[in-house]
Amino acid sequence: MPTFGDRVARLDTRVMRLLKDGCAEYQPPGGLPPVRGVEVMVDENLMQNGPDGILPTEAVGITWRKAQLHDVTRLGVFVHAGRRFTVEQKIMDDGHMATAACMEVKP
Repeated sequence: MPTFGDRVARLDTRVMRLLKDGCAEYQPPGGLPPVRGVEVMVDENLMQNGPDGILPTEAVGITWRKAQLHDVTRLGVFVHAGRRFTVEQKIMDDGHMATAACMEVKP
């Protein structure tokens, strides 16, 4: 019989299959080898909680499954669909999926 964790992992797989925006490459800072083929969801309209309620930001949220990419660090870079996003901070991590607030690097 599947455990609760198994069911959550299966649900996350289905959610990502249906809602993903494609695959990205994550380039850690410091010249470490990149992680390719990470399925991501890209949220262009990231909202964050602040002292005065929910505020719109200029950040882009990038969500991935932790089974594909365990962790990210500040100043790491996601490359997705010809665009580059620098990681500012991780804002959500439930152990199965994580989201980082990123800023797009304009050419």
